[in-house]
Amino acid sequence: MRGTKKQVGRGRGKTAAPKARRVTASPARRRTVDPGWAWDDRLPLAQAKQVGNTIYVSGQIAYDSNGKLVGEGDMKAQTRQVFENIKDVLESAGSGMKDIVKINTYITDGSKFMDMLAVRGEVFGNDPPASTAVVVAALAFPALLIEVEAIAITRA
Repeated sequence: MRGTKKQVGRGRGKTAAPKARRVTASPARRRTVDPGWAWDDRLPLAQAKQVGNTIYVSGQIAYDSNGKLVGEGDMKAQTRQVFENIKDVLESAGSGMKDIVKINTYITDGSKFMDMLAVRGEVFGNDPPASTAVVVAALAFPALLIEVEAIAITRA
């Protein structure tokens, strides 16, 4: 067997383990999503953050684009406004409601849970996202009945 060399390991006849390759992925693109509402400019928050193809929408409340409360005391009206805000934020990111995979909902009155569900059904139809709903003692501003966070996966 000319030309072949026998591999000799050190120690108890074992060969050394191959060196681990270090794989580094480039960081995902990150950006702040701003739907252009003036009322939120004074607040230290982002309406959404996009990391790669995932969009994290901050908790949306029932304020219209001018910062006015919609539907005081009316869970259905507030829920519609909240989902309209989520739609606006997602569209600002080049996405849409169909891309939502998860929502977290916070309501202040458990007796109005079915009202919220009725509007959510109007919004998502037969293809609702994964969801969590929690009844809380209060939200950031006294007249708010609902706040909803969303996560969307976009093709872009």
